Amino acid sequence: MPAARRRAGALAAIASLLLGGVAGGCGKSLPAATAPPQGASPATDPPGATVTQPAAQQPPRPGTGANPAALTPKRSRGGRHVAPAHPVPPAFQPAPGAPSDEQVRAELAQLSALQREERVRQLSAAAASLAGLLPWSLENRSGTQVSVASVFTDYGLGLACGGVLGRYQLGVAHKTAPCGTLITFSYAGRSITVPVIDRGPYIAGREWDLTGATAEALGFPGLGQIAWSVGR
Repeated sequence: MPAARRRAGALAAIASLLLGGVAGGCGKSLPAATAPPQGASPATDPPGATVTQPAAQQPPRPGTGANPAALTPKRSRGGRHVAPAHPVPPAFQPAPGAPSDEQVRAELAQLSALQREERVRQLSAAAASLAGLLPWSLENRSGTQVSVASVFTDYGLGLACGGVLGRYQLGVAHKTAPCGTLITFSYAGRSITVPVIDRGPYIAGREWDLTGATAEALGFPGLGQIAWSVGR
């Protein structure tokens, strides 16, 4: 029996050595666990340990290449967080060289200023053209005159002398002749007397603008010279 007990003790010692080698990680022994000091909490760091606190996260500054999502403004209402209507996706990155909102607004403001300047220039040119028109009182109205005329058919639009242009309305437009002035037109052996009902035409070289019905009554083709005289 003593021999059997010796063999069992030897086997137990061998098993203990093998198990100790595996647990030690190929010959490296594990440090023994130390109990926390008396009165300390198990979750407390052991004495002498250096604890590194994480650095406080600073808000990114615009233009530093930070994640655009972090630059999305957060609004609050009554102390309650309100999510933005258009949150910036985390994967969003502005295109290289893309203009900023400030640059776009500046360019739009510059464009508006140029458009206003062009509009003022056009109005000034129109005013100068109107100022240079020959007043009706100085127009040569004796006898028969020959001038260039055209036709306007903007049906449904307003007339300077009142009302709107109708498809069968007889009349003529002139830049300075008083509204209602009767003018007799003659073309290709036909004549008709119609009143001035509108202003125009505002194209260089043209003096009269006949309504569609007036041109049809005269057989006038739409643009050309026409004889006219002040009606009696």
